[in-house]
Amino acid sequence: MDQVTQFFKKLSEKFIVMLKLLECSYPSIKYRILAIEKNEDEDYIALIQLVGKHQTFKMKPEAILADDEFTDSFSSRDIRTLTYLGYLEINSPKYKILAQRLSERDKKLIFAIQEKGNKKPIIKNADEITADPNFLKSLNPKDAHMIGFTTATEQSIAEKQMKEQLIEEVQKEKLLKNVKKIEN
Repeated sequence: MDQVTQFFKKLSEKFIVMLKLLECSYPSIKYRILAIEKNEDEDYIALIQLVGKHQTFKMKPEAILADDEFTDSFSSRDIRTLTYLGYLEINSPKYKILAQRLSERDKKLIFAIQEKGNKKPIIKNADEITADPNFLKSLNPKDAHMIGFTTATEQSIAEKQMKEQLIEEVQKEKLLKNVKKIEN
């Protein structure tokens, strides 16, 4: 019986060593991401749960990814999700059109534009926006298309008005010439 006891003792010791090796080779997942939301500033916030507990807390994805030790406590899928969010955020437009309105002063559309990270909107008309190519590139394609269409439409209207004024002036000159002929 003594040999059987020794055998099981050695077997259990080797089993413990093997468990420790496995534990070291596979990182333990201590946290998981339950949800990802946007706050009022349009920043992503991750809702994190301690695995096996009902405790949750919120953190920004960039804060999680900035800490290597903390990052190692998540599954590879959670880290992939956070990294993808970072990619989306980097490649998202810097400016977004919030509203548009016709100016009573010069009958041109003016735009209220939100800059990422800035709460106060920027007010510009289409000509001012298209004059700055970097600004235009920083809009999403749909908004940039709308700005381009607005600029083209406003320029077309302005050209039509100029043509009408020229025609009016030419007609006035002809009328004056006719009046002078009649007077002479």
